[in-house]
Amino acid sequence: MKTTLYQLLGVAPNASKEQIAAAYRTALGAAENARHADPNSATFLRDAYQILSNDAQRAAYDASLVRAQRGAAAPAPAADARAIGWMPWLVGVMLLVGLVAAWQWRKAPVQPASPKTALVAQKDEARGAPAENAPAAPARSIETAPVAVQPLVRSAEEIFVQLAPSVARVNVLDGSGAPIGSGSGVVIDRETVITNCHVALRARRLTVRIGDDTRAATVGTADEQFDLCRLNVPGLGAPAVGMGSVESLRTGQKVFAIGAPQGLDLTISEGIVSSLREVQDGIVIQTTAPISPGSSGGGLFNAAGQLVGITTFQHRYGQNLNFALPADWVARMQTRSSQVAQTGRNMPTPVAGGDPAGTIIGKWLCYGTLTGRNGEYTFAEDGTMSAVIGGKAAMGQYALRGKALYLTGPGVTLAIEELSSQKMILNAGEGRRLVCQRS
Repeated sequence: MKTTLYQLLGVAPNASKEQIAAAYRTALGAAENARHADPNSATFLRDAYQILSNDAQRAAYDASLVRAQRGAAAPAPAADARAIGWMPWLVGVMLLVGLVAAWQWRKAPVQPASPKTALVAQKDEARGAPAENAPAAPARSIETAPVAVQPLVRSAEEIFVQLAPSVARVNVLDGSGAPIGSGSGVVIDRETVITNCHVALRARRLTVRIGDDTRAATVGTADEQFDLCRLNVPGLGAPAVGMGSVESLRTGQKVFAIGAPQGLDLTISEGIVSSLREVQDGIVIQTTAPISPGSSGGGLFNAAGQLVGITTFQHRYGQNLNFALPADWVARMQTRSSQVAQTGRNMPTPVAGGDPAGTIIGKWLCYGTLTGRNGEYTFAEDGTMSAVIGGKAAMGQYALRGKALYLTGPGVTLAIEELSSQKMILNAGEGRRLVCQRS
C-alpha cells in the first residue's frame, strides 16, 4: 500500500491543524538539514501540508483513502464462462487496435511526458481528479489552445503558517552590543539568511532572531550593487523557503510581504503586483503590499508561498508605492561595492544607504546650469529620496559616500563639488551641474 500524506508527515489521520503544522515544520527542518536527503523530499512535504491544512482538500483526500480501502477489500468477481469464449476474438481486436495506434503515434510529433510521483497522484485525488483506472476522457482537438498552469492560490493564513518559521528579524548592533536599528531577513539555505546590505552593513555586530531563537550572524557575501547581503548564521535550524522567479509574476497578481517592520516580528501584509519596473540588471517589483522601515530584507512571496522578491524600500510621500528586489538576483550575488564612477553614467541597480551624518537631509531647490531646468529634491533620514523635476515626480533611494551621491530614482551618480549647510553643487559629468540651495 502506498504511503499516505498522514504517514509522510508522521501524524494520525485525525490530527488537528495545529498538530499537522507542527509536524510539517519538524519534518521540513529535518529534510533541509539532512546531508543525503532526496532533493524532492521538501517539495513532497510542502505538498502534503498544503492538502492537509486545507479543509476542502483534506476532506476530498480522506474520501479517496476510504474508496481505496474499500476497493482493496472487495473480492474479485468470478469469471463468466460465456466471456471466456469471446477471449480470443477480443485479443485479436485489441492487437489490431494497438498496431493502428502505434502507426499513428509514429507519424505524430513526440511530446515530452511529465513525470508523475505517487504524491502527485495523491494530490490529484484530493482535488477530485479521476482515479488511475477511471475511463479516459474524450480526446480534444489538437487545435485547442494550451492552458497555462497557475500556482495554487492560498490564503494569507496558510502562507503565514508555512513561512513564519523562515522569516527573521535582523538586529543591528554597535560595537558594544547596543541596538541601533533593525531589519528583516529570509532563510534561503541551511544557516543562511538573505537581507539588504543597507541593513547589514550599518552594524558592527549582527544577530538574527526567529521566534525565541537568537543567534550571532556575520556577512558572508555583500553585493552592494544589488543591495543584497548573505548572512552566515551558525546553528540556525530554521527551514529554507522555496525560491520563485520574477519571470513568473504578472501585474495584478496577489503577493504577500512578511517581515519585521518597526521591529514588530512576523508581520504579514497582502497586496498585488502593481507594476514590474525594468532596470539594467533585471526587473524590480512594485507592490501594494504595505511595508515600513524595518521591512527591508523581508520576503515578498507569491500565492504559492515562493520567494519572488526582497522588500527593500518605499516611497515616503506616495501611497502604497513599495518596492522589492527580484529573488532571481540572489543566485547572481558576488562580493562587490557600489563601484560607480563619478561621471553621471547610469547606476546598474538600486543602492541604498542614506546619509548617516545628516549632511543633506531635508529639501533642496536645484537649478541645472546646462539645461535651465529647476528641480526640488527631498532627502529623508531613512535613505529614501523624492524629487519633482520639470513637473515630473521621481522617487527612489540615495546614498552619500565620500564625494559621491548615488540616486536610484533617476538612476545616476553625481560628484559633489561643494557642500555646506545651505549650498550644494553636484556634477553629473559633461558640464551638467546642479546648483542647489536648501529650501
